[in-house]
Formats: sequence, structure tokens, C-alpha cells
Amino acid sequence: MRVLVLTQKLPRPAHDGYNLRTAAYLPRLAQRHPVALLSLERGDIDAPLARQLERVVCVPERTPPRRGALGRIAHAFAPSELHDRDPAVDRALAGLAAEFRPDVVWSVGWRMLPHALDCALDYDSVPVLADVVDEGAREAWLDLLRHPRPRRFAQLVRVLRFERAHFARAERVLFVSDQDARITERLVPGAKCQVVPNGVDVQHFAPGDTPEVEGRMVFEGAMSHVPNAEAVRYFARSVLPLVRAERPDAHLVVVGRDPGPDLLALAGPDPSTSGISFTGFVDDVRPEVQRGSLFVSPMVGGAGLKNKVLQAFALGKAVVATPLSIGGLGATDGVEIRVAEGDVPLAKLCLELLADPAQRRRLAQAARQLVCERFSWDQRARELEAQLCDVAARAGRRAAGRE
Repeated sequence: MRVLVLTQKLPRPAHDGYNLRTAAYLPRLAQRHPVALLSLERGDIDAPLARQLERVVCVPERTPPRRGALGRIAHAFAPSELHDRDPAVDRALAGLAAEFRPDVVWSVGWRMLPHALDCALDYDSVPVLADVVDEGAREAWLDLLRHPRPRRFAQLVRVLRFERAHFARAERVLFVSDQDARITERLVPGAKCQVVPNGVDVQHFAPGDTPEVEGRMVFEGAMSHVPNAEAVRYFARSVLPLVRAERPDAHLVVVGRDPGPDLLALAGPDPSTSGISFTGFVDDVRPEVQRGSLFVSPMVGGAGLKNKVLQAFALGKAVVATPLSIGGLGATDGVEIRVAEGDVPLAKLCLELLADPAQRRRLAQAARQLVCERFSWDQRARELEAQLCDVAARAGRRAAGRE
């Protein structure tokens, strides 16, 4: 099976959910099948991976053409406003497809999907596995509810129109959580949805000897990702003061790159007074998370399966989370995780676990067992490979007139 992979970003470094997914799957897939890669990001990839791939083509993303006021109004609800079609990408993809002759196209994320679908139609209807990861309409709807603004309404319309224009054209659409897949099936008639959750490197993310700091709660994630920033703001403003009112030594450490000025302002001039501090970018998040007595995931927006929670589970940390944080995990409240919604319930759970090391250990052990049994990258890569093989085989049978 010859696999043509389309990505917005190169699979390096693996510091966010998108790169974690591609960096984990690509080398495992390339061990068993010829793989070519086209990416919108210029640069180098890991040398061993580069040797495994038959071709790597990079087409830097252009700046979308500017429009005047009338043009912006006319295109306000157009799905093309989400992701500008770059003719240079189409040309590069057509050339690579003609040379490589793929049996299946694996398009990762939303950005490359329109290119992938049109390329497939031009080359003997090569099937497209649209690995869209998260359901965008639900995220846009939640964002509109939190911040009712005309531009957020326009964004919701654009997302819905994008999904309906493209998802049903793909041979199969992959998500990381069952909830997202079921929502898409209702919103996009004809979309053939399947679920392949993200995984975690259970050897790399493993419990260590780093001692916990009493009262320390940790949140980890790129602060440039809007749902992460919103989660930190919510916890810092609404939950943390309730926790510190009863336990003054409690504090939140936010681990992740690119915190903006508005987030840094939450810490103020003295983090010991505000109870919140930011590490910024760190080469290795493991020691920072391991020093926490408790991992918190107070997500109030976003979609999909949260890699940060998987990693905290693998590191053997007790986790307090909102319901929005646990989609696709299959974790049970009170067994592997504690779940609550609302300022006071979240604060009570944090206080309860900070005061109960035995409960934290029980949760951590069960969570670690869950990820080892169900969320290793090797297991997930086999599931992705099976999806690609099935899509290619079905297309082959249709071409031969047997299906």
C-alpha cells in the first residue's frame, strides 16, 4: 500500500497534539509501507524518519490575498475563508501524486483536505482518509456561546459549510473521540466517520522519582492554543481563589509555551501572592508535571481527546478535570479521574485530593494502567494502518467492479 501523507506542519518537534500524532504515526507506518510526505512547513525532519520516507516535499504556505471591505463582506460565510486554497500547493501535490502514484491519501487536519480531495479526483479517484482529528462545529458553537459576537457566528457558519462541503467527499473521516464522530454524522449526512484516538508514549511518559510539591497543581499545554488559554483564565479567576481561601499554600503552575501578556498578568508581580506562575517553554514537561501534587484540566472549550490528560495519566498523576476534558478517554469518575463542572465543585475536588495522598495514588495507578492497556502509540498506529488498508482495499474493489 502506497500512502501519500499531507500535513500542515512537519512532524517535528512533537510539542503539540497535531505534531504528536504525525510524529508518532509516520515512522511506524513507513516501516511497513512506502510513504511520501507533502507539508506546508519548510524545514528539516528527524534524519531517521527522512530516510524512511520515499519523498518529502515542502510548499511554504503563502499569505492569503487581501480583500477590501466589500470582498470581506461577500465572503464572510464562505468555507474557503477558513483555509485559503494555494495554487502552488495544488501544483506540487499534482506533481508528487503523478510521480508517487499513491493507493491512498492520508490528509491530516483540516488545512490540506480540499487539496487532497481534488487531487484524488484527478488521479483515478485515489481514496482520501480525512484525519480531521477534532469536530470543529462543536468547538465553534461553544466559542459562540461564551463570546456572542458576529465574527464568531460567521466562524460557526464557515465551519459548518466547510464540513458539509468536504467531509462527505472523503472515503472516511477520522476523529480522536467518539463524541466528535457522532456529532459529525448528525451534521454532515453521508460522512463515514470512524474513531482512532491519540496515544501516548508510555515508556517516555512514565512515573519517576521527582518529589511532589505540596499544594502544587499543574496545567500543561501550549498557551497559543485558545482553549488552553481560556482554561487557565477560567481556573485562575474562578476556581483558584476558592481553593486558596481554604488552603493558602495551594498554587497553580502553568507549563507551556507562548503565554500572552493577558495570561502573564494573572500572576502579577508576585506569584506567591497570586498563586499562579508560568514556566513558558520547557524542553521536557515531565519533571514539571511530576512535581505537581495534582494535575488539573479545567477545559471550557475545544474538542477531541486531550493529550495533556493522557500524558498526566501516563506519568502517574491524579487528575481533576471538567467533562469537556475527558472525551474519548473512556475514564470513569472516581476510578481513574475526578470530574466536576462549575467553580465550587471543581474547587472542592481540588481541595479534597490535595488533602488525600492515598486517593491520589489510587487514581494515579488506575490511570496509568488505563493508558498502558488502551493508549500506546503502537496500538493506535495499528488501528490507523487498518483504516488506511481498508480504505485502499474498498477503493480497489470498486475500481475492479466488485463492490
